[in-house]
Amino acid sequence: MKAATVATLPILGLGLMGAASPPPARVAVSAGPARLGSASGEDDERPSRSKHIPGFAIDRTEVTRGDYQRCVAARQCRALPAPPAGAAARAEGDDATLPVTGVSWNDARDFCRFAKGRLPREDEWEKAARGVDGRQYPWGDDAACARANWGTFDGEGPCAGKNPGRPVPVGSYPDGASPYGVLDMAGNVWEWVADRYDQDPSRRVVRGGSCCSYFVAPRAANRNAWAPDHRDVDLGFRCAARST
Repeated sequence: MKAATVATLPILGLGLMGAASPPPARVAVSAGPARLGSASGEDDERPSRSKHIPGFAIDRTEVTRGDYQRCVAARQCRALPAPPAGAAARAEGDDATLPVTGVSWNDARDFCRFAKGRLPREDEWEKAARGVDGRQYPWGDDAACARANWGTFDGEGPCAGKNPGRPVPVGSYPDGASPYGVLDMAGNVWEWVADRYDQDPSRRVVRGGSCCSYFVAPRAANRNAWAPDHRDVDLGFRCAARST
C-alpha cells in the first residue's frame, strides 16, 4: 500500500462549562487516487471505482460537545435541543470529550464554518477512512468489536457485552485508526457529509455507522441518508478543509 501522508493542523477548543477539551487536529491527506464504493455491498455503493481526489485535511476525531459549546458561546451555532429522555443510545454525563450529537446537517455546516472548515465531501470522507487500497474497514478487511464502538443496541448485536451501546469519548479506539491516523471512522456516531444523496436529493448523506449499528457492520463504503433537519442521539460529524 502507498504510504499515507500525515500532518496535523491544531484547532483550539474549550470544553463544557469552561473545562478544557483535547484540541482537535486535522490530518492532511495527500492528493491522489482512492478506491471508492464496493462491488459486493449495497446497490448505492456500486460500482467499485478508482477516483483521483485533490488533497484535503480532515478532523482526526469527531467534533466534541466541548468544541460545539465553544461555537454556541461565540453565537455562531445554535444551542441544541435536549435528547429524548431515556433514549437508549444517549451518551451519559456531560463529558466535553463525547462527540456532539443531535445535530442537524445545518448545525454541522455552521460549526464547520466557525472552525474555518466545511463538511467533508463523501469521497474525501471515504478516502480518509480507507486509504488507497480499498479495505473494508479503516483497519483492514475484517470486522472487529475491539477496534470500534459499534455492533450493539439495547444489549443485542454482534458486539453486545463488548461495546457499550452508546457514544463514548472520541478517540477511545486507537487501534481502529485509518491508514491516515483518522479515528472513529467506523462506529461511535454517524457523520454528516456535504453531499446530497443521489437516489433522493432531498436527503443528505451520512457515513461511518454508529455505536448502535448492528444490522450492517460499519464498512467504509456503507452509505445512509437522512433529511437535513434529522437529529439523533448517535448522529454527529467532523469537518474538513483545504490542505495547507
